[in-house]
Amino acid sequence: MKRRLLHAAVIGAAASLALLVLLSFHSVPPEEQPHATFLERPVEETGATNRVASVYLNYRLYDSILEILVFFVAVLGVRYYLGGRERTSLPSLAESEVVGTSAALLLPLALLLGVYLAALGHLSPGGGFGAGVIMASGLLLTSIAVGIEAIERRFRRTVLERIERAVLLVLLAMMLLPLLVGLPAFTDLLPKGRPGTVLSAGSILLYNVLIAAKVLIGSWLILRAFVRHRGEI
Repeated sequence: MKRRLLHAAVIGAAASLALLVLLSFHSVPPEEQPHATFLERPVEETGATNRVASVYLNYRLYDSILEILVFFVAVLGVRYYLGGRERTSLPSLAESEVVGTSAALLLPLALLLGVYLAALGHLSPGGGFGAGVIMASGLLLTSIAVGIEAIERRFRRTVLERIERAVLLVLLAMMLLPLLVGLPAFTDLLPKGRPGTVLSAGSILLYNVLIAAKVLIGSWLILRAFVRHRGEI
């Protein structure tokens, strides 16, 4: 019952965000020739030298948050429908030395690459979505090599679920916080910094890190639910 109430609260928060976004459109008149803004003034207005990041995490931030909400609902649906049908144990599979060695070498590289893409996505090609998928792929390879139980001993499911919900709530709070100071939703309140440095681009860096964590945890929870449901990997 407590779990369902928590899920209902998160879904209610997401619905409230969508309503506030729709209402904010009526209070902020659209700019003339927005394409010129995207091409000519992104560094000045957002502090991000990566124009793609300046668009989907600033000018079109509401598109990105809706994508995150769709992903969250997908993760929630998989966990809800498969969570009560888990098998108690998984068969012990013979490990391949080649796969095991590859996993030991590639997992640290996948995690490092994911952190790099998330931390520098506002300066060069990258971002939170790609970073999260790369790190989740590293966990998938490792689970194939050493078994899903080994991963679960290091990453507790209940802890990951709490972190996933907390990340979503932090993202929603960051986007709605400007309303408390009389500004439209999604307004960036953090300083832009000096373009080209790591600590720049306002909230874009933080958004990338949070999105990477959300995608990583959500992808792993989906994988775990499928594996536990089928009883094999």
